[in-house]
Amino acid sequence: MISGSFSFAGNNVWSADRMPVLADGSGLRYHPVTFEGFSGGFYLHDRLPVTENDIYYRDEDADIAVLFSGYIYNRAELAGTAGVTGSEPEPMLAAHLFLDAGPAFVGRLNGDFAIFICRPRRKEAYLFRDQVGVRPMAYSADSEKLVFSTDITGLSRLLCHGEGPDPDFLLGFFKYVDYSQLPCKRVGKLLPGHYLCYSGEGQEMVRYWRPERIRTDHRMNYDVMVSELKELLHDAVAIRCDSRFRAGAHVSSGLDSGIVSTLARRNFPSQESFCGFSWSPQGFTPDEASYDERELVRSLCHNAGITPIFCDIEAPGFLGNLSDFHVNKGYFIEESVLEAAAGNGVSLLFSGWGGDEFISTGDRGIETDLLTRMHLRTWLRRNPIWPLRRFVKYFLHYTLYPALGILQGNVARSFRDDARYIRKPYQKSRRRALRNFYFHTSRRQMHLRYLKFYHLQERCETWTVAGYRKGTEYRYPMLDRRIIEYMLRVPSMLLCRTDHFRPLLRVIGEGILPDDVRMNISKRDPVYSAWWEELMKQSSQPLMEEAGGWKDNRDLYFVNFDLLLGDISLAKRGAGGVNLKVLYKALVYIKAVNEFSKWYHE
Repeated sequence: MISGSFSFAGNNVWSADRMPVLADGSGLRYHPVTFEGFSGGFYLHDRLPVTENDIYYRDEDADIAVLFSGYIYNRAELAGTAGVTGSEPEPMLAAHLFLDAGPAFVGRLNGDFAIFICRPRRKEAYLFRDQVGVRPMAYSADSEKLVFSTDITGLSRLLCHGEGPDPDFLLGFFKYVDYSQLPCKRVGKLLPGHYLCYSGEGQEMVRYWRPERIRTDHRMNYDVMVSELKELLHDAVAIRCDSRFRAGAHVSSGLDSGIVSTLARRNFPSQESFCGFSWSPQGFTPDEASYDERELVRSLCHNAGITPIFCDIEAPGFLGNLSDFHVNKGYFIEESVLEAAAGNGVSLLFSGWGGDEFISTGDRGIETDLLTRMHLRTWLRRNPIWPLRRFVKYFLHYTLYPALGILQGNVARSFRDDARYIRKPYQKSRRRALRNFYFHTSRRQMHLRYLKFYHLQERCETWTVAGYRKGTEYRYPMLDRRIIEYMLRVPSMLLCRTDHFRPLLRVIGEGILPDDVRMNISKRDPVYSAWWEELMKQSSQPLMEEAGGWKDNRDLYFVNFDLLLGDISLAKRGAGGVNLKVLYKALVYIKAVNEFSKWYHE
């Protein structure tokens, strides 16, 4: 985690003690850095095998200083460039590449990174962010100084002290908003695949990664595609393995996490115990459940030599996580995973996050591509006319609605439920956000709009900060930029060789996953769903008693407290007419944003 302030005039630089404080993290140590025109620093954590040389580099003779948050994975590819060996620490490697090629060097990197590079004598500074946006970077710049931090909400609180957070930031759990927005409008996120040049000539924002320029390769061969994607996926995991860390992984019945966790385990053969962390509950079983994902998790872990660890959080601990909303941003269960990881000595967590959007794509956009390319025989095989009712439903949901920008009925109903206790002027979701997630006229467009929607980056940003506070780093092999670029080249016709849902990973997963996991088609875990509902119910009971006090928080002016308190009263009396699931969820998230607001004003 890095932060700092740079100015052409030394008296405009903030002192290091004004930088955002990554508080509440046991084991964190702040290291200040100062030189001409700059003041800032970085954090080290006692649990991480990272030293000062892995974050900070300075060469006064070459007039360059680097603060580096993250990791470069394609070192072997870069070896020999600009005299580097590939074994240099990240900031030194970045400095050598920058001095050789200028800011364009960043386009050659494959990694997760947020970088600050300064040329003090030239009075120039640069901010860089990785192509996909795994590592966070926030900044504020004017004619006097540039301020930046990877603690993005911390920088917002610092620069907007005394002001309330922007309501759209707080409304993100009740409607679709711009998820790249921060609570302080004077602070912006450096967008993925961009770099900022700050100098006496002003500011210049440069976009260096343009995946939209990648064209579909309709000459691609199926067997070659499968072979190359399999090789890419194996390599994406392997280059993210680091023997300095003690590794673990997320596990579930899903193909993405299953393949990533299994391949990661194979890359740590000398690590005696490899933990797999599941969001499913440890000790909860509902009266009725169509199937239990935990059995598939156990099968996966047994096959891969992984020790499964299920979630053991109960209502008191869950309520405690609500108070840490400024850190976990609603990933309440993941906060418990981080605690379990720390308890088991795990400092590196592999995740299958991002698979659904690219290599693990199922059906979205494929049907439209088949029609557009006039592959009618394949389209009819996948969409038989009889039974007619099913045909019409699938045509509407997978082809017509996404193309025309129409939400499915069940989705629209869920939006109304989520915004039930929000005042009408604030209920409407951002149209561009809806478009980026739900609407498309091709699979390629769907992939590109997923990158713009920002849900991928938002989770990565949150987990980066939350994980670092507890001494844990994350790896996302499915978000390797090479996999994303490759999937943009794949024609949809090649995804129709079989009628399997998520066809590529089922083929690639052969020999990696046990067949009961590899051929599982369900994405729904009824045990987790029932447990989550019970957890929300238990947690909301004490919240009903304190909800009246939330009215005093001026930042929550968008909440319809008359309706909320009226429904609470009805629920307490056992009267009908209240959707309790909607009420419980609203209480949890209103409590969470109330706690965020209190922290923001501290």
